[in-house]
Amino acid sequence: MNVYDFDNTIYRGESALDFFFFLLWRNFRIAKYIPLVLYTTVKYKLCLTTVDGLFKTLDKYVCELLELVGDVDDIVKKFWDKNEHKIKKFYLEQKHDDDIIISAGVNFLLEEILARLGIKNYLCTEIDKKTGEIISFCYNRNKVSLFEHKFGDVEIEAFYTDSLNDLPMIRKAKSAYLVKYKMIKKIK
Repeated sequence: MNVYDFDNTIYRGESALDFFFFLLWRNFRIAKYIPLVLYTTVKYKLCLTTVDGLFKTLDKYVCELLELVGDVDDIVKKFWDKNEHKIKKFYLEQKHDDDIIISAGVNFLLEEILARLGIKNYLCTEIDKKTGEIISFCYNRNKVSLFEHKFGDVEIEAFYTDSLNDLPMIRKAKSAYLVKYKMIKKIK
């Protein structure tokens, strides 16, 4: 079985960041979060934050942000209507029914696109979209523990990622690939 990270691996870009700017065009009161979102994204991409640091940032602001969104399900469908084309061609060409997607992205955003792609097996950060409460955070070493909890000691044939934030999953897989734009390089 193959396991894939989502953002910048099978999706061209950071879906949460794209979603934030999608929301911004619909509600300019969200603009007050721009510095926080950009700062947090840069720290994440440069591996300069810890799981606890990301968790605290998310936990503090996600509830406020969701209140400004309104009907989350409706806006998520509109977002994916506009952004579904950003799923990378390489993934669509090699997709299998038993693929697992594992992402730090949030469940209420990713579940719509995963359903459209026919992906039944996935793990992502779980947030209660009504309360903003973080139920589980799927990032870095937490990905491995969540994976093992849900799927047991299943062998990962190949793992695809864009980031060394996923080093714990890379170590778990038989082989691993680093995805940068259209380039896919075997790293293990």
